[in-house]
Amino acid sequence: MRIMKDIRNKYKILIVEDNESLRSGLEIALAKENYTVASAGNGTIALEKMKLEKFNLIISDLKMPGIDGITLFHRVKELGIDFILITAFATVEVAVESLKQGVKDFITKPFPINEIRQKVSHLYSTWRLNYQEIQYSSNFDKITGESYQINKVKAIIEKVAMINAPVLITGESGTGKELVAKSIHEKSEFAKGQFISVNCGALSAGLLESELFGHEKGSFTGAISSHAGKFEQAENGTLFLDEIGEMDINLQVKLLRVLQEKQFQRVGGEKFISPNFRLLAATNRDLKAEVEADNFRSDLFYRLNVVPIKVPSLRERTDDIPLLVEQILIEKSQKLKRKVPVVDIETMEKISHYSWPGNVRELENFLERTLIFLEGDVLTDNFLAMSDQPQKKIDISESDDLYKTMENIEREMIIKALQNNNGVKQKTARKLNIKPSTLYYRMEKLKITDKDYK
Repeated sequence: MRIMKDIRNKYKILIVEDNESLRSGLEIALAKENYTVASAGNGTIALEKMKLEKFNLIISDLKMPGIDGITLFHRVKELGIDFILITAFATVEVAVESLKQGVKDFITKPFPINEIRQKVSHLYSTWRLNYQEIQYSSNFDKITGESYQINKVKAIIEKVAMINAPVLITGESGTGKELVAKSIHEKSEFAKGQFISVNCGALSAGLLESELFGHEKGSFTGAISSHAGKFEQAENGTLFLDEIGEMDINLQVKLLRVLQEKQFQRVGGEKFISPNFRLLAATNRDLKAEVEADNFRSDLFYRLNVVPIKVPSLRERTDDIPLLVEQILIEKSQKLKRKVPVVDIETMEKISHYSWPGNVRELENFLERTLIFLEGDVLTDNFLAMSDQPQKKIDISESDDLYKTMENIEREMIIKALQNNNGVKQKTARKLNIKPSTLYYRMEKLKITDKDYK
């Protein structure tokens, strides 16, 4: 499975090892992970290669003819290159001492290839986080994926951004419609103004009208002062109407008039206001069907749907899931101040084949929950098994309701931990590697009472 190839091939690794068989094996194994890998038979050749190319990581044997691993490390130390030493058991003390001098990690011979993969993955994750901070400075760059479907969305964004035409963004909940809207705003001539977002489904018709149009002092009970609405606040910027399919039919008429006449009045006001803003709208409903059912005005629909953008569901772009998993794990791990775990291939396959009805939002919540309870640094499907049989695996792809399954597993895990710690919650929280407050919150949410574990 392709995992973040477009970024991993920017991470350049130099393997320095005089044993040709080991050197070749490492080069092949890491190249399969989509890193860019070069090799050198000794330290002298390595330094020559570094004159021609920049590397992010050097994996070097400790003992080599001529320039050994420690000498090579000190020669490149000021370049800020990550360094892993390969050492025999007899020289572990030297390797440990090298850690104090700045070597990132070491590995003792003989070692399984997965061990070096994991060590490289941890260093890569840290590098990628810094790379993202530099490269991913816009919302457009945060639209993760290389599938045909998501590239089509990106292409439309690029074309429509500089055209001041209404855009209707459709797609299921959790697909990232607001991210698309923000990307259009950032690339448009209205980027100098604010991006104002309003959820039309979160307010009653009366409150939404006041929120959009504003109101004058005394225009209704409780209007103790004049208020500028979102139309005015979006001056020289973008107004994003999310869930526009929820808008009351009478308010739709007033919105249509604003779009046609380019002016409006505040609630209770007489003065006409003519703001300059761009309108973007989004919905998870089928507005054509809503028009046919007389729940949405056809003239407003055609006014909004000048440029349609459909954001695909996650099950329509499963090839992007490994990319999303890696990005989310990095972001959530930073938030939780923990190491970024490695995802084994079998688990990634199962995650990729799950339908994710809640789309990217559900995937984010699932991975954050996993990180909270994951004790190790490798995310395998075994982490879902909280029974006395750790070899038991949960097949995510066959689960009808992932949230329900995870909650059942989480509940079982907490009850088992409480039983093992005689119901002492502080000790249980420490064993679960979570805060006591988190334990209390999860117990309340999962309806765990004393009788469940005593």
